[in-house]
Amino acid sequence: MEVWQSLLLKGNDSFNKLSLPLAEEYYHQAIECLEHEWHADIENSNLLMAWISVFHNLAVLYEELGQPKIAFRYLQIPHQRMTELSQQSQYSDDLKFVALRTLKITLMPLLAFSKKYPACDGCLSSLKKMEITVNASQPVMH
Repeated sequence: MEVWQSLLLKGNDSFNKLSLPLAEEYYHQAIECLEHEWHADIENSNLLMAWISVFHNLAVLYEELGQPKIAFRYLQIPHQRMTELSQQSQYSDDLKFVALRTLKITLMPLLAFSKKYPACDGCLSSLKKMEITVNASQPVMH
C-alpha cells in the first residue's frame, strides 16, 4: 500500500471516530504525498483522482467543523487545478482530456455546496456559467 493510501485510510478512520483534528492532519499529509508523487508522474490519473478525493474529504471535514468558507475553498482548489490542466498547452492531450472530464466531478460538489450555503449572486452566476461551459466542453465518446 502506498503511503498516501495509508494516510487517507487513517484520515477516514479518524473522521469516522470523530477525531477531526487527527483526520485533518492525515488528510493534509496525504495531499503532500500525493502532490509529490503526482508531480513525478503527472499523467497518472489514479493519483489525480485520489488527490481530488482528499480535497473533497477535507471539505466535508471543515463543513462538519462549521467552517463552510474553508470547506468551499477545499472544493475550489481541485476545480481550479483541473481548469488549468485542461487549458495549458504544455500538457499532453491525454492529460488535458482527463482534466476536462474531471471538471464535471469537481464542479458538481461546488454546485451542491452553493445550494446548502447560499453564495453571493455573482458567485452563483459564475458557477452556473461554469456548469454550462463544462457541460458544453465535455468530450463526446463514440
